[in-house]
Amino acid sequence: MSPRPLDKQSLLVRELQIMEAALSLMEEMDVTLLTMDKVVARVPYSKGTVYSHFSCKEDLFSGLSNHALRTMIGLFQRAAEHKGSSRERFMAMQFAYLIWSLLKPTLFRASLCVKSPSVMGKSSTERMDEHHALEQKMMTIWHRMLDDGLADGSFILPLHMSKHQVAFTGWASGYGTIMLLSDDIEQCAGRHGLYLEREYFNAVNIFLDGLNWRPLSSEVDYRHVLQRILNERFQDELAELEARGRRLIL
Repeated sequence: MSPRPLDKQSLLVRELQIMEAALSLMEEMDVTLLTMDKVVARVPYSKGTVYSHFSCKEDLFSGLSNHALRTMIGLFQRAAEHKGSSRERFMAMQFAYLIWSLLKPTLFRASLCVKSPSVMGKSSTERMDEHHALEQKMMTIWHRMLDDGLADGSFILPLHMSKHQVAFTGWASGYGTIMLLSDDIEQCAGRHGLYLEREYFNAVNIFLDGLNWRPLSSEVDYRHVLQRILNERFQDELAELEARGRRLIL
């Protein structure tokens, strides 16, 4: 008798198990050493079953990137639902990204692998189509925050910049701060005395003050405001970080 076909939800669960196995391997070795055979050896499925989900290592990386985007989008949507000023919501979204990176450090590092030409070239069309759709969904959330700020007059878009450029610059600043102050980076003189949450908070405010997005940080105690927002919107995530011995201190 042929095995009973799995329903869509069961297939998604199995695919997630395979990706989690890949992430666990990436915690143990350099990403360049990851192979499909090593992933197969880590899961209770046959080689054919694993390849029915991911055609190659590059396709697996694309799957991980899409998984990262889906989890990020969920946090961004929660931050965007905050009932406060447009600047507060934008800051909450920035810190949702920081929280996600601390909870999912390996996935955070793996999420940009899909941008490699070799990965994009070998990933399935379906996987890449999903990736572009998820990126568009994520950018729509960021653009909506910018639209809110423009609509209420709290900031004016610089003449030389588009909304997309502003959103990209905000993300790039956050990503760079996380990467340079990550615990995975060897300590060096340039980061002596710098702490991730504090410098991330400073970077966000420097960016928004530079856009003249009001109220400015000189007018509001955003440290207090942001801590309240995070406690309200990301209580479970903060509790999980504390359980790991990582308390988020602004």
